[in-house]
Amino acid sequence: MATQQTRKTFRQPDEIFALLTKEPLYPLYLFHGEEAYFIHRAIALVRARLGENPAVHTFYAGEDPLEQLLEAWGSASLFAERQLIVLKGAGQLSAADRERLATEAELRDEGQPLVVCVQGRANLSQKFFSVCAKRGFVGEFRSPFINQIPGWAQRFAREKGVRLNAEAASYLADHIGTDLLALSTEIDKLVAFVFPTTEIDQAVVRQCTGDLHQHSAFDLAEALGRRNSKRAVRLVQDVLSDEKRALPALHALVSHFRRLWQVKDLSDANVPSSQIERAVGLRGQRLRALVEQSRVFSGADLRRILRHASQLDLALKSSPTSPRLLFDAFILDACGSTAVEGRPKL
Repeated sequence: MATQQTRKTFRQPDEIFALLTKEPLYPLYLFHGEEAYFIHRAIALVRARLGENPAVHTFYAGEDPLEQLLEAWGSASLFAERQLIVLKGAGQLSAADRERLATEAELRDEGQPLVVCVQGRANLSQKFFSVCAKRGFVGEFRSPFINQIPGWAQRFAREKGVRLNAEAASYLADHIGTDLLALSTEIDKLVAFVFPTTEIDQAVVRQCTGDLHQHSAFDLAEALGRRNSKRAVRLVQDVLSDEKRALPALHALVSHFRRLWQVKDLSDANVPSSQIERAVGLRGQRLRALVEQSRVFSGADLRRILRHASQLDLALKSSPTSPRLLFDAFILDACGSTAVEGRPKL
């Protein structure tokens, strides 16, 4: 059955999600493509199949030793009845690691599923990925076209119980591009912004999302990447002349870093520029600037910044401390670590 499933040509995301909810569990799942939102959703569906609150262990190829993944994959969890092992960035696996995983995969069953994620298109002829196709479930997730984004915005809004009119949906598409993960986050923010009402128009979107323009997010990311804390603090002070802008400013910055991470993963995987354009909804000088900025960061840098941003989000919502002081602390954390391999690391 697994072989028959993977032989079919490209499936639409909703068709893949339906299969994930009704087909038997597989020992291996390979999710690949440009759209991170679809991959995250697919992982969540596999996790839901494992019962209530399964343990989830996430590893990153090229950063976490393969032995750690294999140890977790072969061990029972002390904290949950079942567990799910997730390997991200699998396009960075060495040939030797793919060979080792292919051997180990032959010993596993659906009781110990492994989800493998590749940013960009995976080569299913390579060892281990070919085993995933043979013994498991493969889902490819392509980025939507820009003209499909308004429809996705309205769909996300309906799923949250609110109505987003066509004008507002088009405005969001123009400002966010084809990054569905960022779009979903923006809809969540808008739902909280209008509560308890359930109507969102363009004026509401402008009021909620217009606090930090894209060039400001880019400039702040550039300052963080260059470890220029003075310039970063200065930029934040300009944005936070009204401290009510703190959360929208943070969300805009997080959206920028997610797109930056997407560009970096695709560039590192040698994905053609035409595919990167389609994945992130940018082209020309704007895309070239984003690719250039992505080279300033390592994957560990970006993960650490987003972890700090998550902590800042919680602090902004719960701490009596001034938002400006909290942002300053975030910037100093991001810019103030020691040098590794010839340059500072976050």
